[in-house]
Amino acid sequence: MAIQNVGATTAQGTAAQAFTGGKVVTQDDFLKLLIAQMQNQDPLKPMDNQEFAAQLATFNSLGQLIDINSKLGGMQSNQGAANHLNAVSLIGKEIETNGNTVSLGEGSAAAIPYQLSANAARVAVTIRNGAGEIVRQLAAANQQAGEQTLVWDGKDSAGRSAPGGLYSFEIAAVDANGKNIPSSGLVRGIVTGVNLEGSEPLLEVGGLSVPLSSVTKVRSL
Repeated sequence: MAIQNVGATTAQGTAAQAFTGGKVVTQDDFLKLLIAQMQNQDPLKPMDNQEFAAQLATFNSLGQLIDINSKLGGMQSNQGAANHLNAVSLIGKEIETNGNTVSLGEGSAAAIPYQLSANAARVAVTIRNGAGEIVRQLAAANQQAGEQTLVWDGKDSAGRSAPGGLYSFEIAAVDANGKNIPSSGLVRGIVTGVNLEGSEPLLEVGGLSVPLSSVTKVRSL
């Protein structure tokens, strides 16, 4: 807002002090500026009535904006608390999200879920370790569109038990004519804990940290 007709040096000093040090102008600061402008206006050139009315309208709008901002801040705080409660309530439940990582327990098998966009004549799943090396390749035939699962017995291509840990996998599917079918990996597991330290709760699922916002399905066991 432009401040005009302030003739006295003291009024200029007051206006300058309101903005020093990068201070955010509040509703009280605005009111002080308006009063200083009225007190120090040039008697020979008093403030125009329309201009004064416009400044009062601006003052009122500023108060409404401050009130709205305060309410939005409270809503964000409440939403954060609700997210924390929602995340904690998922402990012990099975969740599903998009991803291409599977957690293998030491000496055990692991299910690898994925999504097919159409019926597939052949499906190949390539499993890689953290270094990007191929550990195992799985195959399936004649699978329907939708969610599917292949079970990895936890062994590598040589028949040896693979070390427990996280592995990545890739899905390649073709139809009866050999045409590629779009497919995507899924991550599915039981929530064993929740990390509430960051801006968004992270669900602990088999060694993975899954953002609450990325969860697509929840199942009760």
